[in-house]
Amino acid sequence: IVKKIIFLLFFLIYSFSLIGANLSFSGGKSSLSLKEGKEEVTLSDGATVKLDDMEITADKIVLSGSDWRYVKCEGSALIKDESRGLEIRALDIFFDRTEQTLSIASWFEINDIEQEITAMGGSMYFDMDKEIIELSQQAKLFKITERGIMRCSSESMIFDRSKNTLALMSNSLIEWDKDEYRAEVISVDLDSNKIKLEGRIEGTING
Repeated sequence: IVKKIIFLLFFLIYSFSLIGANLSFSGGKSSLSLKEGKEEVTLSDGATVKLDDMEITADKIVLSGSDWRYVKCEGSALIKDESRGLEIRALDIFFDRTEQTLSIASWFEINDIEQEITAMGGSMYFDMDKEIIELSQQAKLFKITERGIMRCSSESMIFDRSKNTLALMSNSLIEWDKDEYRAEVISVDLDSNKIKLEGRIEGTING
């Protein structure tokens, strides 16, 4: 009983320290390791972490590092970022709170409500301070326009949310308004929908 009380006291102390840093958590099952230099909180069974305007849920979430720098999500991970208007789904997600980066090494899907864009692929790296998303492994991006959905696909892409531009690299293809554009490198201004092709170029224009 005494050990359980001590554990609960430590757990509450760490919970309040997280909340004090604008970070709170919950889970049906939780465990806490207090080994110096290897502090770790493991959440499961409805694991949820809230940080300012961001909510993270997954089958399992592990918080670790100095000031709980690292957030590792495993199984049905979902990030809802209200300030950016983003939803990100993946099997696993790794979030570095200090560097403000997201890394995904599994199939993912991004829903950018603000830009009316959906993207997916096999891996992703998001520099949240620079607002740059790197997509790779059969990357695809779909954008709603007045002329219908613009479908973009390539081996890798760089989506700059601050400039609202897209760069497609290697086996790049854009299908839009019954037209097709193929090139090694394609650049898109997502505000004006202007398309620039570089390298070996092919296209099919209808109408």
